[in-house]
Amino acid sequence: MLLAVGVVMACLPVSTVHAAGAAPTPPQLEEREVDVPVVNGSFSKPQAVRTSANDWDQLYGTSEQTPWYWGPTLKANTAGAVVAAGKYRANHGDDQAVRVDALPTADGKGLDNDKQLKTRLWDVRKGSLVTFSYDYAPTVDRNCPGSGQGADRQRKELPLEVRINRKRNEEWKVTVPAPTFETIEPTTGTKVEVGTANWQRATISFEAETDHPEMAFVLPDVQYGQNSKNPVATACHPMIAAVSARQRPIEVDKSRRKTDLPPAQSFTGNEPSVTSSKPDPTLALEKCVEKDCKFTLNQRYSYGYYDRPRPIGEVYENCTFSESQASAALRDRRKVVYRERSFDSATQSKNTQFLDSSSHDGLTSADLSHDVSHADPSKEAKESGVAQDASQDKAGRAAVHFAAAYEKVRDQPWQWSRTAERDIDVVTPKNHASWVEVSAARERADGHYTVTDGDPNSTTEPTVYRQFITYDGPSRITSDRVFQRHGTLSPTEIERCKTHRPLPYTPAEEPVVPYDPKDTDVTDESLTPGTAVSKRNMPPAKK
Repeated sequence: MLLAVGVVMACLPVSTVHAAGAAPTPPQLEEREVDVPVVNGSFSKPQAVRTSANDWDQLYGTSEQTPWYWGPTLKANTAGAVVAAGKYRANHGDDQAVRVDALPTADGKGLDNDKQLKTRLWDVRKGSLVTFSYDYAPTVDRNCPGSGQGADRQRKELPLEVRINRKRNEEWKVTVPAPTFETIEPTTGTKVEVGTANWQRATISFEAETDHPEMAFVLPDVQYGQNSKNPVATACHPMIAAVSARQRPIEVDKSRRKTDLPPAQSFTGNEPSVTSSKPDPTLALEKCVEKDCKFTLNQRYSYGYYDRPRPIGEVYENCTFSESQASAALRDRRKVVYRERSFDSATQSKNTQFLDSSSHDGLTSADLSHDVSHADPSKEAKESGVAQDASQDKAGRAAVHFAAAYEKVRDQPWQWSRTAERDIDVVTPKNHASWVEVSAARERADGHYTVTDGDPNSTTEPTVYRQFITYDGPSRITSDRVFQRHGTLSPTEIERCKTHRPLPYTPAEEPVVPYDPKDTDVTDESLTPGTAVSKRNMPPAKK
């Protein structure tokens, strides 16, 4: 049995226990429910352009505006129109609403690529329990065909569905009541027809089947008429407002090794990023170098941990056979050197042949590891002869944003690499081996980059890129565990201890005497029995 010097050996990392054969405990749900931010869930962006002073006039036609961040990558395909705040418009306090114009595909199973109204619940992880809520109401637009224009058919109940990751479920569908109108006589003396919103609240609950689930609104049936089916006018479509969400988050999964981090994910708007018609898991990271970029640390899924113990340096074996245990013990002082470095999921997803930190901006040559290629933009690293890798350059400069955000939250700078030296006094009892192990303290940081291409304060919707990424590096917050170990010799080592050391005769003059062929000891690595010593690779004679 191998024993450790110190009681800390009993405290093994979780991953070590898993490696021993026990299955990892699956993550559980957290006890508390927390809010999930919904981007532009109040539909405040953009503010409707008021082309009429009359609060019963809807702001459609040439002034119709689609809600920001609620469509596919091609913004022109966002299927909705902002309804301005007001008593006879949205009638939802000071908030705006959105008219739902999104339609399914012809077979009703998918989403029409040209008419989508959707968002994502960012940072909701697979396995979390989600509660999604929204208000819905019939149209109040008096442009919905009235008397003599098919009012009895177009002013009708309409089904409204929420599709999660494009999946249908009858429990996620509501029926929006038929719109109701009344006639008012404003101070101008001209009677006008106005609608009544009649807002209701809908709530659905589900377990997230993917990270960042997609939430889409769609009108599955907008046809009217018995014989000839015709679509109702868009002015008759229902409205939604005040979209919100809450979740019971799934706990962090700590079973992933640093060399196999959760895959990086990149999004352009609400769609996974694509380059040349192929998925690109790091496109947003490349955009971070060129555009307005910031990193947000997800503290829920960031944590510190101890890595699996690993041996460092040599193993010393004491083969002495003195009867005195004390006098047979060997004492030695040795220098132990070990190194820790950083990993990230973007590099692992994009360049599977590299296991690298992806960030070297500002690092000195003493900080850099020479075991993989690098792209360090600093002059000092170039002069040190470290190989350059252009594919790492953008990721390296983007990671500066991560390091700044991490330090702001944790009050400790991120450490990309670390080399440690220890002078250790070793006492090895007879018939024992001694060695040193390290269980390195590491930090895992989860979060995402947000890259905004455009001015969010302008009248044009900017394009937003998101890069979800995980970093794993040496900890500055917790100290490493260094174990000075000793234990009994293995059977193989004991057998080795019983053998004689390989020893040729040492002649006084020319070294031409061979090994004794009768010597059956363990084969020497450089000379086999019967080989003349003169055949040995000798250093050149001094002139």
